[in-house]
Amino acid sequence: MIITKCDNHVKCYSDDMSEEPAGIAELDERIPFLLAQLGSHIATDFQHRLAPIGAQPRTYAVLLALASDDGQSQRRLSERLGIHRNAMVAVIDNLEHGGLVKRQTHPDDRRAFAVTLTAKARRLLPSLHDQGRQLEDEIAAPLSAEERDTLRHLLQRVAACRRPHPRCPSRAGLTAAPLGLRAYDGRPQKKPRIAQNLCSEKV
Repeated sequence: MIITKCDNHVKCYSDDMSEEPAGIAELDERIPFLLAQLGSHIATDFQHRLAPIGAQPRTYAVLLALASDDGQSQRRLSERLGIHRNAMVAVIDNLEHGGLVKRQTHPDDRRAFAVTLTAKARRLLPSLHDQGRQLEDEIAAPLSAEERDTLRHLLQRVAACRRPHPRCPSRAGLTAAPLGLRAYDGRPQKKPRIAQNLCSEKV
């Protein structure tokens, strides 16, 4: 064991290990890097979990959104889930082809479609809920119940500040989206303004 002393702090390294380069070690202190790394892992894991029941992360997101508020328009779903409207058309097409949703004339706007769940989709919802809960339990396993609630609250605050909001300005064209759902719309992104009020809420 190699032991070094610097500024009264003792550091220990095994004989077969060298200290990581400063640039790499610094990444582990960067929140965007940690979120991106974890998000990539979770998205891949979630896809594998949903595959046996014939679903995808986008399926999960859209069906759960409709389960809480059936009959939403495609535009509303796009805004709520952070999926670009062009991509949302394709998502709804696939769901309709699979017999999971139906398009109907929207009662408040004849130019829009209301997307509704089918009986087949409602039978699938319990399995989707189970897979989502299992993944969350595994990811949060190292945390106590209190830490889990704190993490959820902090992530919700961060996500809220990525959405257009009168009390919390954010980067144009970006909204918080479920795992693996973001569709880049090709527009140049503006620099975010300083978010206040909601974003600066103290825990």
